[in-house]
Amino acid sequence: MHTLGNHLNFEQTTLIKTQYDLKHAINDGSLFLMGNGYLGMRGTFMEAKKADYAGIIVTDTWDNADGKWEELSTVMNGLFADLKIDGRSIFERPWTDFKRTLDLTTGITTRDVTIQLDDVNVNIKEEKFASMDDHHVIGMRVSITADGPVDLALIQGIDADVWSLNGTHLKEVSFDSNDLGLYSQARLSSAQDIIAVATQCNVHEIGKQPLSITSKTHISLHPDTPYAWEQIMVVTSSHETKDPTLWVQKKLEDLAPYDSLKTASIKAWKEKWVPFDVRIKGDDTDDFALKFNTYHALIATPTHKPLPIGARGLSAQSYQGAAFWDQEIYNMPMYLYAQPDVAKNLLLYRYHTLDGAREKAKKHGYEGAFYAWISGKTGKELCPDFFFKDVLSGRPIRNHFNLWQIHISFDVGFAVLRYVKQHQDEAFMRDYGLEMLIEISRFLASRVAFIPHRDRYEIIRVQGPDEYHENVDNNAFTNYQAHYVLKETLQALDEYTPKNPAILPRDDELELWQSIDAKLYLPKVNEAGLLEQFDGYFDLESIVPAHKVTERLIDPEEYYGYPNGITVFTQCLKQADTVQLFSVHPELFDEEVQRTNYHYYEPRTLHFSSLSPTTHALVAARLGLVDEAYKHMKKALFIDLLNTNEAVSGGTFIGGMHTANNGASWAVVAEGFAGVAYDDGLVMNPHLPNAWESITLPLYINGALRTFEITHKTIERTDESSGPIAIRIQGTPHTLNSGEKITYTHSS
Repeated sequence: MHTLGNHLNFEQTTLIKTQYDLKHAINDGSLFLMGNGYLGMRGTFMEAKKADYAGIIVTDTWDNADGKWEELSTVMNGLFADLKIDGRSIFERPWTDFKRTLDLTTGITTRDVTIQLDDVNVNIKEEKFASMDDHHVIGMRVSITADGPVDLALIQGIDADVWSLNGTHLKEVSFDSNDLGLYSQARLSSAQDIIAVATQCNVHEIGKQPLSITSKTHISLHPDTPYAWEQIMVVTSSHETKDPTLWVQKKLEDLAPYDSLKTASIKAWKEKWVPFDVRIKGDDTDDFALKFNTYHALIATPTHKPLPIGARGLSAQSYQGAAFWDQEIYNMPMYLYAQPDVAKNLLLYRYHTLDGAREKAKKHGYEGAFYAWISGKTGKELCPDFFFKDVLSGRPIRNHFNLWQIHISFDVGFAVLRYVKQHQDEAFMRDYGLEMLIEISRFLASRVAFIPHRDRYEIIRVQGPDEYHENVDNNAFTNYQAHYVLKETLQALDEYTPKNPAILPRDDELELWQSIDAKLYLPKVNEAGLLEQFDGYFDLESIVPAHKVTERLIDPEEYYGYPNGITVFTQCLKQADTVQLFSVHPELFDEEVQRTNYHYYEPRTLHFSSLSPTTHALVAARLGLVDEAYKHMKKALFIDLLNTNEAVSGGTFIGGMHTANNGASWAVVAEGFAGVAYDDGLVMNPHLPNAWESITLPLYINGALRTFEITHKTIERTDESSGPIAIRIQGTPHTLNSGEKITYTHSS
């Protein structure tokens, strides 16, 4: 067994915790999360209720219960169960021999705990899984034994008094039962959608409360009479069927036995892992941590229909279960290389939310598609104007994330172009992609400002990836990303005819776009080899290392950013910004320029965003700064495992899994340390950390999955597929067949 810290250990592919403490319940519920992209069940125990942060979050259930925050709903918990003596839960007694696990390869969680009841010890083994085969199903099996006689009451049921961050979403909750199990229906607070849950369990003495329905079974335990039960929950919503309650009732009638459901889920998980199973040899802890992050990236991603990856996935309602730019820049690369159909699905989500983006642009006086900074199902802007509070004055802080972080639209366009180029999906470009690119270009054309005395277009009053500096002009990341999308859109218009010709730009529009393409201001590298993050950035106070700025705090809970936080008039960054530009466009600047800027900006970066470590690791690895890259990679791998980021910021709950970091960790291994890229074909320029002997890397190339083993000196193709693969290694073209190996030399 290997030790991670915080009483966490692992053995092969299983996460293990040997101590329970309620103060860690929020984080533990995320760490041991079960999910399948449709739903996420927090890793709490069968007896857990609202106070224990129990929650089951289902995709496509956005609702606004408090008048401010539209978020995914936590639904009725159909796996509630408790064991009582004289009406009191035995779990209120002392626990011994506690152990809980999560098998990353099967998604199965367990708890094994002994409860002390006077002179009798009761052992409880609890097993749960969210089915990867049938996304509507969660199963639980529990067995109990005792070393002496004891009479217990087993309470099983559906609990609708659930943990929710921003108001009560479940209204008009009703319950029913029959010989098969228990049922519940609820209407969402504002959306008026219907949620239905059914639980297959023992049906004996039925008890109904306003927010629960339970079945009570009496158990007499003796040393030679163990007791076991199974409880299976199914859930659906009116987004999927006209009559959710009838659907879950029929589902219970047709439900397979527990073991069959479990076996089918394990098989589906085995197939799911095949294209994502990157293996690191040489450091078991890094290998496990990468698998842990990949597991959470996978269960956060809806695959049943085009829906977003939430910034906290399905682990909590933080960030509303909605998409940010994280989805395209951090989550998508893993799918581009491992499962392109999922990458396409994420882009289809952005296509289906075009009307929301058009509505936002129109609202603010622009044309085209201005994508929401926080985007739910419809693409309408979910980000409120006031996000944080000034703890010194008590007044709300007006942020402009939803108005000035315009790079979100260009990030979507960038992802469209990257997917089409890498997978040659011309049909997607004709049917969907070109319309998105045209509308994004329309937005850009209406957003830029022409400065006559400079004879150029500028992009003013923006906020780049560094969220602490708002209201800046000509952010380098934004300008270059916008220019790239516009330039590529103009080229695509020459190559493709859209499915709907009515979307094509008018002649006067096209002329304007060509003018912007030629005259958009792109910040240049100065004599010191530095690229200024935004106009006037170099005039700000330089503080190195960036963490010294914290000495200026009056209150530790102060917000660091705009308009008057301690970083605003300094060069201190929240996260990668100029370095972020190098991560997505390494082709624009030579390595020496990138290296110079990396060394300048990194010490000025606070890394207060979970997005920052993977970006720095990726860029540093590409530049051959292997020790530097590995330092940031280690931080990224353990953000969630060791709970290194705050759960609350400025009074706002932001806990849960960091899904962008989860997915980007996979990408750093592939694109950073293995040096994988796509440039009219597969490219590899490896830079492995000294701690690693090799990386085994599956990649979806030319319509098929191929596998490579990469060491410090060789690249070997290990899949058994026939046919050669064209690959460029450090600029030299090669042809690689199955079983062949190529020797290379580090370029750094």
